[in-house]
Amino acid sequence: MSEESGRKRLQDLSRTLQEKLTSTGDAPVNRRALKTVERLARDLTGESAMPGLRVWRDAAGKFRLQRPPRNAEITLEWQRDIGAMVLIAEKFGEPRKLVRYVYDQTGDLFRRMEGEGELHDDLTDTIIEYLYPEAR
Repeated sequence: MSEESGRKRLQDLSRTLQEKLTSTGDAPVNRRALKTVERLARDLTGESAMPGLRVWRDAAGKFRLQRPPRNAEITLEWQRDIGAMVLIAEKFGEPRKLVRYVYDQTGDLFRRMEGEGELHDDLTDTIIEYLYPEAR
């Protein structure tokens, strides 16, 4: 390998990394995911919150939803190591429902890793199914 081709390869790597990472070394999809989790948690609390809904913030990239006396829990978590948002819904005594979402830049949304579906729509449907069946 000549020095010129080595330099060009190094510059190509630099250009690729500049497109994929910010100046802090944080992937833009990671920042977008954390903002999504923050917005959803904020939307589910406050003045416009659903009656009786409890939101537990376990980490910057994770929250859990409960509604006493319903015997169910919904967890939304950004898993940076696999680059996916994970929605887990559980009615105690029944099998867990787990769905993963990846970021789709063209639509600027988190879509299901397999099949059709989008995070916000699925979260709404899951809340109705597990915590607010009277909303059907």
